[in-house]
Amino acid sequence: MATSPGAAGGMLPPDLSAHWYNADDFAPGEPWRAFDPRRTALVLVDLINWQVDPGGRSIAAIRAAGHPERADHLLDRFAGTIAPNLKLLLSAARRAGVRVVHARLASRHPDYADIVPALRPYVKAAEARDGSLAAAPIAEVGDEPGDLSIVKRGSGAFGGTELDFLLRREGIDTILYAGVVTTACVLLSVAAGFDLGYRQYLVADCTGTLSARDQEDAERLIGNYLAEIVTAADAVAAMEKHSDAL
Repeated sequence: MATSPGAAGGMLPPDLSAHWYNADDFAPGEPWRAFDPRRTALVLVDLINWQVDPGGRSIAAIRAAGHPERADHLLDRFAGTIAPNLKLLLSAARRAGVRVVHARLASRHPDYADIVPALRPYVKAAEARDGSLAAAPIAEVGDEPGDLSIVKRGSGAFGGTELDFLLRREGIDTILYAGVVTTACVLLSVAAGFDLGYRQYLVADCTGTLSARDQEDAERLIGNYLAEIVTAADAVAAMEKHSDAL
């Protein structure tokens, strides 16, 4: 299991650490205790064509800004690390009854006025309207009949969306996160989920950003406070183990 050296379990007194990850039965060193796939969602943050595809508008914008090495890093990370791990994670999640959620930055307004001002020019340039190819999940993820799909208006998966409502209606109290970029939309999704009371896991090798340093910083911040840092292999093993026990 991948963990942060500053994990909250080592920072808090024993009587408090069990509550750190929004689960009464959480215990440091046993991050999957009482894990129930049927009460879990896998939230995929911005794994959509205009954000991750090599020909997508986001990658083009990074290159145009004079940072081709950062664009290349994200694409290499996706092809070499995220995509193969995500394939295993998604397959296990769907077998175990985990609800897969596509959280997509896209617009439903003719003038893109529903997008927060800072992100509006990028969404508009990408022509990322809900229902467009640009805003569709990437081929490596797919969109299965049992998946949920929400449209983000800003960075995080919760702000201005129906995600919290939908998860609570299904009795979901646990979230696994994958997606891009870890320092921005993923981080803000995890932060919001923490304050909403979800038990959370960041599947680190299914996330990516624009540099190795950025990824390390994001994992440190998230792992110290907001979620347990795990690998896809950890999550797959937990889903298989706890599915068999149900």
